[in-house]
Amino acid sequence: MKLYKLSWKNIWRNRIRSGVILGAIATGLFAGTFLSAFMTGWIVGTINDDINTHMSHVQIHDTAFFANGDINAYFMKSAVAGKIRQAGVDAKVSCRLKLSGMLASASNAVGISAKGVFADEEKAVSVIGGRMADSMGVFLPEEARMPVVISKKTAEKLKVRLKSKIVFTFQDVHGEMQSVAFRVSGIYKTTNRTFDEGTVFVRYGDIFAYTGLPEDAVHEAGIKLKDLAACEIVAPRLKELFPGLGVRDWGEINPALAMSMAWSDLSGMIITAIFLLALSFGIINTMLMAILERTRELGMLGAIGMSKRRIFSMVMLETIFLTLLGSVAGMVLGALLIIPSTGSGIDLSFFMEDQFEDYGFSSVVYPVLNVGMFLQISLLVVVAGILSAIYPAAKALKLKPKPITDN
Repeated sequence: MKLYKLSWKNIWRNRIRSGVILGAIATGLFAGTFLSAFMTGWIVGTINDDINTHMSHVQIHDTAFFANGDINAYFMKSAVAGKIRQAGVDAKVSCRLKLSGMLASASNAVGISAKGVFADEEKAVSVIGGRMADSMGVFLPEEARMPVVISKKTAEKLKVRLKSKIVFTFQDVHGEMQSVAFRVSGIYKTTNRTFDEGTVFVRYGDIFAYTGLPEDAVHEAGIKLKDLAACEIVAPRLKELFPGLGVRDWGEINPALAMSMAWSDLSGMIITAIFLLALSFGIINTMLMAILERTRELGMLGAIGMSKRRIFSMVMLETIFLTLLGSVAGMVLGALLIIPSTGSGIDLSFFMEDQFEDYGFSSVVYPVLNVGMFLQISLLVVVAGILSAIYPAAKALKLKPKPITDN
């Protein structure tokens, strides 16, 4: 216990020097923890946004639909939805028609993918209905005649507004062109501009009659699960349930996003490790300076009977105390900044306005406070402290104090 107290007192013998190294460690750990939480929050937020708007956790299609979105590549809604319920899978399912065609107004025309959905099912799986401002209409209201929900970007391109008439033209199963008139009932906006510019929503019953498809046919089933962890369990079960259909989870639908998720934790650890490596050199330099200044003191301790093992342990403890104290301060600073921003988010629109949305990223990031991340960083800090202490402690044992001579 006396050795611990002695090592602790030695740290504060030169407060300025110890304060500088503590500040450096705290700043490095603060930057590492915050950057890791920020990157994780950005990736997780993007994944959740995509899942909640258009991907869902799992999608089911006819295997031929993957190639070119052929209108003839369909399956029966009742067979899929019924089988999922019978299997006891805790999930919400939205079955859709997906039709590629041209959407035209009096001013312009754009290529578009129209989703023919059952409004109640889609609201349970997608948050599109919640991405419309109060003045931007309603998501496919029952009382409306031939409603369509379009994005803000599409509305700007077509130069239309609520209640404007637009015409959707597509090719039916017989290869004949069909033109169907709709009225804009809602205008939405998500964080994914590509999705916004390419997708509109209509009611299944309004568009089905023009397709020539058999009753109950759909092109896609979007399946919403409890969370990402449930997806890892349920997706394999669904693949076993529907061996003749294409069942893909969100990671298979968007491999780039899945890779980003896998790399987010690793990249945070790598960044933190780089910070610690740089700091380790600073710690070693500081401790070496402190030891060289205490050459006679260490020699005196040896002369009065302190063993080399205890001298070595004392210097090790001094270094470890410095590292741990600085790391705790850094992680506390990181937590104090991260915790408030998990709710309010960090708005990056001042930096690039809404250009992040061009790549499917939200301009508002909600950092994720991960307890496991803090534990991993704490372990790295301890390891860095121990490794940084070895050389100065070994150097202390080799010092030969000069004798004091009278002038």
